[in-house]
Amino acid sequence: MNRLAVKIYGEIKAGEFKEGEILPTIKDLVKKYGASEEDVRNGIGDLIYEGVLQRNPKNIEEVKVKKPYPWGIVGGNHSFTNEAKKRGQKPGNRVLTFEKRAAWPQVMKRLQLNEGDEVVVLERLLLADEEKVGLEFSYMPSKLYPGVTRDMFEGGGSTFKVMQEKFGHISEKGVDELAVSTLEEREAELFGMEPGVPVLIRFRVTLNPEGTPIKGSRAIYLFNPGYELNI
Repeated sequence: MNRLAVKIYGEIKAGEFKEGEILPTIKDLVKKYGASEEDVRNGIGDLIYEGVLQRNPKNIEEVKVKKPYPWGIVGGNHSFTNEAKKRGQKPGNRVLTFEKRAAWPQVMKRLQLNEGDEVVVLERLLLADEEKVGLEFSYMPSKLYPGVTRDMFEGGGSTFKVMQEKFGHISEKGVDELAVSTLEEREAELFGMEPGVPVLIRFRVTLNPEGTPIKGSRAIYLFNPGYELNI
């Protein structure tokens, strides 16, 4: 990081700039630090990449101190249930919607479905010790889950447990697509946050031992992803 980034970070840690607070304008920071505009912009850029600051996507000149996500950095395969247990927390969820609808092109392709096939859509808030940490949409091919009902997923249980115990579907592998996006108004309201907050989006296709897709899920996570690998 450049010297301005180190200076600003030190002032954030000292409490001069607080979580969620908007920083002074570039012009004001130039005067405050007696630095060039280029140095100030580069310093802010460094801290954005470090995850300390974030821009307002509706006004990129507005920068504020980023509030930490509930779980900070999460490593491994980003299994919500396993991560909560690893942290000594109680995993749970709250079912928001449960409905059956015709599969749309993106889901048809990912789950290898045909025109006219239906999927059961399950939307759940993911909780750890009752704290909101994610929002997940599960897409289950209706033909693989005859008689599936909402109450099977109420009470905070795992979808994978229901899939195996109720329908005999064994999960062997997950294939993930990862992207970074920002919270839309509805999702921001659910989390009690502001629209535009950066979030991790993960679309996972779960396959059985024969390689058949048995579930798709799109999750919005309030954490920074991390991976561990042997080298």
